[in-house]
Amino acid sequence: MIPSMAEPDDNTVQPTVDKPRKRLTGVLAILVLTLGAGVAGTILSPRLMAMAPALAKSPKPSETKADPEPGATMDFSPLVVDVRDAQQTPRHIRVGISVEVPESLTREEFKNLVPRGREAAIRYLRAKSFEFLTDSSSFEKVASELDARITNAMGHKHAKRVLITDYVSQ
Repeated sequence: MIPSMAEPDDNTVQPTVDKPRKRLTGVLAILVLTLGAGVAGTILSPRLMAMAPALAKSPKPSETKADPEPGATMDFSPLVVDVRDAQQTPRHIRVGISVEVPESLTREEFKNLVPRGREAAIRYLRAKSFEFLTDSSSFEKVASELDARITNAMGHKHAKRVLITDYVSQ
């Protein structure tokens, strides 16, 4: 007897009805991956976004200069600060400071801001030991800290950069 097309042969293997189950498994896997990527993006994006401005603003090595062009400077009168050494003996540090200022700043405006800058410098220097202030390896730290404190005290729009023009210890 010849099997008809309508009747399946008992010897042939019929495909099982697992297509909907496989499709559902695939959809669930894609859904889990999509949700995982969304959660990871939500968690990591604040960190990545915080780094983006720093990366965007960093100059290319070919664009960097050793120092920016010098601006107009105005001087503080020399500071003489008493500090203590390890044996608690009073010692003296004399610091000459110049401040790079915008061209638009008048001498009168600068003169009104000098007490703030001097106070910031004196507070910083008095809090340090004589050994720290006279150690040559500490000079860069002292210079950068004085720059930050004085420019903050005088205002960044009035003081661009602080220069140490004299540094004597006794």
